[in-house]
Amino acid sequence: MAKDKAAQEFAKAVERVQQELAGQILDLRNQGLTKNEILLVLESLNMEDIILNKLNLQADIDNLMLEYESVLGVMEMTGEVTEEALTALIRMDRSRLMQQAGLSAETIKTEVARGILGNATEREITEGILRGSGGVLRPDQAETVANTALNQFERNVTMEMAELDPPNAAYIYQGPMDDKTRDICLNMMSAGPLTRDQIDSQFPGSFSDGGGFNCRHRWGRATSVANKLSDRKGADRVIDNKKKQGKWRTPLTPQQQIEQRG
Repeated sequence: MAKDKAAQEFAKAVERVQQELAGQILDLRNQGLTKNEILLVLESLNMEDIILNKLNLQADIDNLMLEYESVLGVMEMTGEVTEEALTALIRMDRSRLMQQAGLSAETIKTEVARGILGNATEREITEGILRGSGGVLRPDQAETVANTALNQFERNVTMEMAELDPPNAAYIYQGPMDDKTRDICLNMMSAGPLTRDQIDSQFPGSFSDGGGFNCRHRWGRATSVANKLSDRKGADRVIDNKKKQGKWRTPLTPQQQIEQRG
């Protein structure tokens, strides 16, 4: 899938930038500075500017934004969405990704400083960053963030298109059906066409959130095209097999899980 590839490329970019950033900071130690002098230099660095501009992660974020146009290109547009709404959705996601990049850069600075104070080697510090030490965004997490953003954008556009749909409009749950598909997504795919009221009643919150974080699915207006993107029979087979194996428990949407805990 194009979205998966775009997310993978973004993750590679994040990994590259993190390695370069850690290396540049560690070079301070090779300049013969004392620990206190290094800390003072680190304190003065604008990490967001370094990671976004000097290390060019902003260009990688812009490349990811181009995939939003591809998402729109393959979506079946069953309702009207204004150019202003689409632009606002894309800009909000771009802003959020840039903020996350800045936060990650600050976290890397803190982790490098901690490593220097602890006399860790350059390799130990760099490997720790790539493992996500101290809350640094790991490459696999960056891929998940990018994938989630793209899939959520698709659901947001769907919600915009559904604004003027009549109450009896039917929607079908569409997306890939494979080993990674959540039980709740299998359940919604198995449900077949439902109205918005039925979806909100049976699967509350799913029209906007799908099956949860990093979900690859969405409710789309039931059409001949949408039917081809939804494997209802396949979902039924998987559910039946899980029931026979005693591995099936009626799943909940994220909103239902929160309400149940609350």
